[in-house]
Amino acid sequence: FDWLITDHIYYLRKTKIRRIYELSLGPTIMNPISIEDELEVLDCKKIEFRINLFEELEVCLPDGTFHSPVVPLRSFPVTDVNSYISIIKDDRKREEVCLIEDIQHLTESSRRVLENALSKAYYKPVITRLLSIERRSGGISVWKVETNKGEITIDLRRRDSITDYDNGHLLIADIDGNRYEIPNYYKMDEKSVRLIMSSV
Repeated sequence: FDWLITDHIYYLRKTKIRRIYELSLGPTIMNPISIEDELEVLDCKKIEFRINLFEELEVCLPDGTFHSPVVPLRSFPVTDVNSYISIIKDDRKREEVCLIEDIQHLTESSRRVLENALSKAYYKPVITRLLSIERRSGGISVWKVETNKGEITIDLRRRDSITDYDNGHLLIADIDGNRYEIPNYYKMDEKSVRLIMSSV
């Protein structure tokens, strides 16, 4: 998975996209669910995003269809943050209403609105220092860390809550689904590196 939450693999076929979803929710890995469907690629210049009075994201499609509220979902939230942005209805059904092939193809105003919505949706504090790791029964480990947003405590359920990318880049999901990032733990202080090495 590109990230523990969700990953979509896209195959371009002229003006349509055949997609295979592999779903994994939160830090608890579920069996992959494979679904194939096709979605028309819409003209991004004719898609309008805006924020309503309740600070919710809204979208108006080229055919005049209007959806509110909606939430954006990155298909590849680590490796390709600006491509294949899925726009989902913010209700119980969570239906997809459109797919943004490339955020740069939107009008400037809609792009700014969507970028702000994505920033809020994918808020990830950056861990700058590890203070301690306490291991508890049931496979729980409690990390006391310093981040760019202050000192916090993170509860991790197991090792696969930590995704280890190349060059010391780590993505971490706690038991509540909150996400944190370490850009390069090799550049951290000696104690932090030692604690991380004992956990990845």
